[in-house]
Amino acid sequence: MNYRRMKIKEFLYLFGVDAFITNYRPNFMYLSGFTGSTGVLIITKDKDYIIVDGRYILRAKNEVDKDIEIIDTLDKSSILKKSADLLGDLKVRKLGIEQNNMKVGDFLYFSQSFEVKCFNYLVESLRAEKDEEEIKKIKRALEISEKVLKEAEEKLYNGIGKITEIELANFIKNRIIELGGSGVAFEPIVAFGKNTAFPHYTPSNVVLQEGDFVIIDMGAVVDYYHSDITRSFCVGRNPEFEKLYNIVLEAQQAAIDSIKYGVLSVEPYNVAVNIFEKYDLKERFTHGLGHGVGLEIHEIPSLSSGGFGFLKVNNVITVEPGVYIPELGGIRIEDMVLIDNKSNTVLTKYKK
Repeated sequence: MNYRRMKIKEFLYLFGVDAFITNYRPNFMYLSGFTGSTGVLIITKDKDYIIVDGRYILRAKNEVDKDIEIIDTLDKSSILKKSADLLGDLKVRKLGIEQNNMKVGDFLYFSQSFEVKCFNYLVESLRAEKDEEEIKKIKRALEISEKVLKEAEEKLYNGIGKITEIELANFIKNRIIELGGSGVAFEPIVAFGKNTAFPHYTPSNVVLQEGDFVIIDMGAVVDYYHSDITRSFCVGRNPEFEKLYNIVLEAQQAAIDSIKYGVLSVEPYNVAVNIFEKYDLKERFTHGLGHGVGLEIHEIPSLSSGGFGFLKVNNVITVEPGVYIPELGGIRIEDMVLIDNKSNTVLTKYKK
């Protein structure tokens, strides 16, 4: 029996729930091995089932854990009804659903026939603690990202007055595929000059100029697992860049030093904020410090002012403080960190 589904079964027992259902792709993939875009996984105390439509029957037979019964239906529009019928046949009375993922319409559909018990981030809390195989995939995705980032940085210094943000972003996307990634973790952020003052920016046709601040934020996907890295550069000397860069680097290192299992997830964020406050830059740090990474680019835990819970062993998180000053530019430095039994390991090897 898959240990991940065993954990769900423990929750069923603890909360007196007859069955748990998820139709959220990252979660049914994590729990069953099925990688199709559409499906419904039903976990009961005794047996588990996955319902797929005709497009995915063969894929399910190849991928799904052998102790899960595969049930097919004609097309995806009938999956919910097939699920409800099965739950009825199984004499399910109390049904566990995902409050943070299930659509309102689906919730209303199931609540007509079953007593619904809402769980919040139940599967995500399991996903947050990576196993050895997951960590290997994340490391591979990060290795690809770092190779592409090195090539992108070289293009910067050879592209003053020539290369545009869009051209460099497209180069990054293409090279990730060429080096073995299955895709980008998200649309790369490439910003030049004053555009770096936008923390989340969409590349345009702006041409790189001498003395520009540059932010490159990118990631690759390997076997469904993501990576995330950001580096800031200056093409040419700029005293303002150097001063701000060193402050951001100080905030990042202080935050990383504070990270270990058992620490409140908000604590590293507070450490970074305190550094920025020392330099009167607190108001220029306008986002969270970091987030979990895995089957999705943003997972729990959240290292932010709204972060909840404690950091755990085998969390893989980002640490990405930044400052953003309109009409001047922004600087962000992002590394990936693995929490281990002693403290943490910085997975990112790229120079800072």
